Amino acid sequence: MNLITPNQLKYFFKETFFAGLFLSLPVYAWVRVLLFEDPFSLRGDTSVLIKTIGTAWLIMMTIRLTWYIIVAIGENVRRLNLHTLFEMRWALKLFAVILLATLLYACNGQTSGISKDLNTGLITSYNGLTTTQSKIIMNGEVLNHTDIPIGESFIIANENVKGLTVKNNRVSVGCSLRITDKNGKTLLSSPDLFKDNDVFEKDKVDYLKCTVNTGKPMKWEEVYDVSVVFTDKYGKGKIENNVKIRMIDIP
Repeated sequence: MNLITPNQLKYFFKETFFAGLFLSLPVYAWVRVLLFEDPFSLRGDTSVLIKTIGTAWLIMMTIRLTWYIIVAIGENVRRLNLHTLFEMRWALKLFAVILLATLLYACNGQTSGISKDLNTGLITSYNGLTTTQSKIIMNGEVLNHTDIPIGESFIIANENVKGLTVKNNRVSVGCSLRITDKNGKTLLSSPDLFKDNDVFEKDKVDYLKCTVNTGKPMKWEEVYDVSVVFTDKYGKGKIENNVKIRMIDIP
């Protein structure tokens, strides 16, 4: 006696997929609207969307299968149908596989994500690496704005960085900096700021920072896009910080 026919199994996957799709698309759209200043990347956004749909699908399968097992066990206990209960072992195994896949997928998803500082508009996206907090610092103080006196320097920093690939108890980190004006013209492009000084002891790298200098040809009251990317040179992980700054006269 089979508990579920092939057609029922097909319906199960189809039903849970569309339920997961219905759940994931509004969530993705809401996050994309919230982080509208983050530049669109076809590859990056597609990857995030696929992961979102996949996670939602696994969650819906887990919920649906859990409900099915609870109802089936209840019915068979009521009817004392021990033979059917014995055959339900496959359903329990399938449930365990889906639950494990969901947990593994969720754990893997923790190594990629995006966040935004609502005070400064600093957008941080990460993949393969993680950071608990990203911030802008100037003159030793954490900023809650992006008005930078022209000629001043500020720091973009990421705290509690995890996930760097370790080789011989060391890690290697790269850092690139790019500044563009409102028309997209590049004013500064430094592809490897840590060149020749990019290998560190593994226990001494949990704080990544980049110093950004301002000055000519920047102009007062103009807005500029600053992009800082930290990369794992021994692996494939990266942390990207993007923020718009406004140049002001020295107060």
